[in-house]
This record gives sequence, structure tokens and C-alpha cells, in this order.
Amino acid sequence: MSDADLYVLTSERTFSAAEEFTYNLKNMERATIVGETTGGGAHPVDGRLFANLNVGMSLPFGRAINPISGTNWEGTGIEPHLQVPQDQALEVAHLEALKKLREKATSEDIKQQLTWDIDTKQALANPATVDAAILQSYVGTYGPRVLIFENGELYYQREGRPKFKMIPMADDLFCFEELDYFRIKVSVDDSGNPVELVGTYSGGFTDVSPRDPDQ
Repeated sequence: MSDADLYVLTSERTFSAAEEFTYNLKNMERATIVGETTGGGAHPVDGRLFANLNVGMSLPFGRAINPISGTNWEGTGIEPHLQVPQDQALEVAHLEALKKLREKATSEDIKQQLTWDIDTKQALANPATVDAAILQSYVGTYGPRVLIFENGELYYQREGRPKFKMIPMADDLFCFEELDYFRIKVSVDDSGNPVELVGTYSGGFTDVSPRDPDQ
């Protein structure tokens, strides 16, 4: 699988043999390193006990030398290509992988699906900021669909189904963490009053739910 994209996730606790694996792949330009600068332990050590002194020591007895860099990562650690906190590394690597797959895709259907996935992940990581007054104006019943405003957030519920938090992608467009195949767009009239909900699905299908006229 020499053509497969590789990602190595690191933290400040990545150390020793795990660092050598990471360092070698980075110097061979074979992988993208994502996360935190590693701990910086390149020299193998061995223990020595001086019983008469009641002292124990760990002493280095070797030095790793990478043939490409001519040195190693002792004391400095390995700096990632994408520096992010360790708890964000997996999501960032996943997003980068999706972008690379989109670059290589030859099918328009696959490109569209990857674009959908990328846009959703970016919105989940960095939601758009929407004024609370706008969110509140969307509250109401739209056929079998209901929008509810609670604790500064907008929620979506379909009749007989669970309630889901709406993640803003724009003032009028929302995605869902639990429903990665589905989005809701709020259509408004010339006065800015909501008139219908447009459900959009990742496969391209849409359905429309007009707002109940008595609201």
C-alpha cells in the first residue's frame, strides 16, 4: 500500500520507539504527523545499580542516527506537520484525509459526497455564529417538523423521533452531529420571516415542509 496516505497522531507523551517510528516516516516524507511535539527520547538507556552506595542510575549507551537527517530527536522531540492539541489530532487528520481523497477522486458523485463530509466536519469543529434573535425567529411547526429554542440553541425534532441540536453552517443552514447525511435550510420571505424548511440529504434528495400558517 505504498500509495496510501498515512497519518501519525502524536502527543507530548509520545516517546522513544514510538518517536523513532514517527521520525523515520516524517524524514522519508511518507506520512503526515498531526498533534503535539513529542517527548524527545532518542537514546537507548540501561540501568546500573551500585548496591554499596544504594544508588541506581539509567545511562544512555547508544545514539540513534537517521540516515536522512544525520541526527535524531533527542531533547527536541518531533514537530508535527499539523500542530494541534492531542485531543483534536484525530479529527484534524480525518479532515485532511478527506481533502486528499477529494483531490484524487475522478467521480463527480464521490467528490460531492466528500465535499458534503468535509463541510459537515468543518461546521462541527467551528460552527457559524448566528444571532439568538434569528434563531428564535425560526421557532415553530413545519408540518411534521418542529424547531425549538432552548438555552440559546436551536433544536430540530420530527414527529415521533428524538430531538437533535442544530449546528449552524450559516444563518439559515444547519447540520447535525448525529445525522451526518442530513441538513436543514430555513427559507424566509422578503421580510425575513421563515416560510418553510428544506431538508437536504447527502445523496442530493430534498424535501420541503411549509411553516404552519397560524404561526
